[in-house]
Amino acid sequence: MIEQPATDNRQLGTIYGIGVGPGDPKLLTLQAVEVLRGVTAVLAPRSADDRESLALAIARPHLPVSCTVLEATFPMISDPAVLARAWEEAALLLLARAEQGEATAFLTLGDAMLYSTWGYLLRALVRLCPQAPLVTIPGITAMSACAAAMGTPLAEGRAPLLVWPDTPPAEISALLANAPNLVFMKAARHLRSLAVQTARVGADAVAVRRCSLPDQAMTRELTAWADDPDYFTTVLVHSAPRKEDEP
Repeated sequence: MIEQPATDNRQLGTIYGIGVGPGDPKLLTLQAVEVLRGVTAVLAPRSADDRESLALAIARPHLPVSCTVLEATFPMISDPAVLARAWEEAALLLLARAEQGEATAFLTLGDAMLYSTWGYLLRALVRLCPQAPLVTIPGITAMSACAAAMGTPLAEGRAPLLVWPDTPPAEISALLANAPNLVFMKAARHLRSLAVQTARVGADAVAVRRCSLPDQAMTRELTAWADDPDYFTTVLVHSAPRKEDEP
């Protein structure tokens, strides 16, 4: 049974949602480090009970020795009822600490407000305890880190950028017609399709995996990784420049 948070007048501790960046602990923001050094507990996400939390590994060097580490499992499934329960249980873990006046933090990869579990937790926290003090600390996104590693801007001038978080459409030509710069997140399972489609339209595509981590790698031969997928794979696509855009 899930217990509801207390509703008395005790001073609640602040709950932070911290984007810890793409992987390299040095890419944490100064604000994130400052907050991490001051919390008494952190809640780290994992995709299964036997999986280690990358977000926790990134943040751990900056945590106080006395900091309590909690972990919550968010299964990689699409069942809304199961996911809603996981978000609520995690929110209640954070609120239990906040009710003791403790400053606590939820750790999330990349930026806390871009396709992040923190967004779902935030809504659950507001619903369960509207008076709880909630603060979001932004972080560096994987796509920003990938562009930096490639030495290629995500977008320039007035050209739009489109971020696609799921299975790519059967044809990406329509996407490129509206946004000549595309980012495909969590693209490991779609490398073969993206290789075919980008070749068909003459677009430049680069796959980057485990960006900013010691085993970071990138390739323009997307099919080379098609049979060896890694969850942390991002594909950046740029259409061929129009003649009027060329210097």
